Order: sequence, then C-alpha cells, then structure tokens
Amino acid sequence: MSGEAGYPSPSTAAAVPGQSNAAQHGGTQYITGGGDVRTVNVFVVLREPPEDDDRTMPAPTRRERLRRQMSRDVRAAAREVITRQGVEALTLAEIARRVGVTPAALYRHFADLGDIVRRTARDIVAELTDQLREAIEGERETDFAARLIAPARVFRHWALAHRQEFRLLFGTPTVAAGVTHTDVTAEWVRHLAALWGAEHMRLWAARPYPVLADDELAPRMRRQIADYRAATGVEMPLGALIVMLSCWRTLYGQVALEVFEHLTPLVSDQEPMFELLMHESVTRMGLGAEYRPPDGLGA
Repeated sequence: MSGEAGYPSPSTAAAVPGQSNAAQHGGTQYITGGGDVRTVNVFVVLREPPEDDDRTMPAPTRRERLRRQMSRDVRAAAREVITRQGVEALTLAEIARRVGVTPAALYRHFADLGDIVRRTARDIVAELTDQLREAIEGERETDFAARLIAPARVFRHWALAHRQEFRLLFGTPTVAAGVTHTDVTAEWVRHLAALWGAEHMRLWAARPYPVLADDELAPRMRRQIADYRAATGVEMPLGALIVMLSCWRTLYGQVALEVFEHLTPLVSDQEPMFELLMHESVTRMGLGAEYRPPDGLGA
C-alpha cells in the first residue's frame, strides 16, 4: 500500500478548482463545454452545450421571454407530477393540461417527453447541488471531516424529503425517462464529482492517507478508475479515487435503503446507522478523530 501510488506529490496536486460545474487540472477542463459524447467504463459522461448566459447576450425579445416562461412553466408542471405521482405518471397530455396548452404546442419548446424529463432533472440536480455546496461552504476549510460529512447529511435529508425526485435521478430507469435516463445520470455525475471530488482532492493534497498502489489493482479496475479520473478531472491516485467512490457507494446504499423503505419494518430510525457509516468512511481517510455526531444523536 502507498500514500502516493506513484502519483505526483500532494504539493503538486494542490491546485484544486473552486466550486463550479467542472473540476479542472493542468489547464484541461474535462466536463463542461463541447457537445460531444464520451463513454467511459465507470459512468457515461455526456458533455452538454453551455446554457445561455444572460449577462453576455442582448436583452431578450418579448417572444424570447414568452418562450422562456413557457419552458419554466412546463418544467414546473412536470416537477409537480413527479413529486405528487411519480415520474411514471408523466405524460405530454398531463403536462399540457396543467400548463393550459395542447400537447402539440409542447413540441415547439421541447423535442419530446424525454427532453422535458431531461431538463426537469437538470433543475432538480441544480437545486440539490446548491444545497450540498452551501453545506460544504458552511464548514471551515481546514475541517476536512465536516466538509465531507455535512453534504452527505444534506443529501440524506433531501432524498427523504424528495423521494420521487430521488427515484428519478438515482433509481431504476423509467418509461417516461426512456433513453434520456443516461443523460439524467450524467447530469448528477458531473455535479457531484465536481463537489465531492474537489473536497477529496483538497484532503489528499493536505493529508494523504494509505491507499492501494496502481499495481495492486486488478487490471480491469485500474482501467475503469483511470477512465473515471480522465472524464471527471478528479485528479488523485487511483487508490484514492477508489476510496472516494467507496464513500459514495456507502452513502448511496444507505440512503436508497431508507428512501425505498427496505429496512423500515424492522429499523424505524436509521440515522444512527447512517452516522456510523459516515464515521467509518472518514476513519478510512484518517479523519476518524475529527468526526462530530449531530446534536441529539445519543438521545
């Protein structure tokens, strides 16, 4: 095992991106821009064209303002259906009824139902990542454990309060989402990699911990994790990336069990288990002594 794994020293990796939609390293931006499609073995990462930036564009015409308002209304209606009935209930007819237009009118603004799902999911991801970012920024920069655990707690609370939205983003593909489910997945992969990846890189740069060396990894795993690193720009040794992805696996697994109520008949209060897993995760990175339980956990 190694704290370096043949990788550049932490001091050379200290240039960590700020909170943005993409992680950067060595002057190369991996996630935003483009328009191409990149398929990697761990995730599919689709590069989206940048959204229009009102600050660099002339004032919109009345027609453009109406078009944007219609887009917002349609996405809001879709979100309401998803929240109240689930994404399976989402149809063009139902959205059109709520907005007060004909289903055919929606095609002047969206390619199809999948396009509405994609853009609505993008709104949800933006909402979630804003909350995660706020949780991170609320902790001291030197409190590495808190900056990893605080957004994990927010993610859990958000998922339990928005179960249908969690199902859309992180659950089994649905008929309404169709082939756009890959796009939906890519959206949260980009954003969560930018948020948590930046914090993991900061920790590694300041306090590297023991990880598996590259030659200790199975060849298939080595290739896949290297692909993930190239696609997301989370520049750490492969072994450290495995630790980061293992932390996500732990977080997602526990939250999914709660959202889908798989343990509810036997374990009604799962916060203690969640906190135990958070303690174990940061301990793996040498931060166990810095873990602080939330107020009231021992009650």
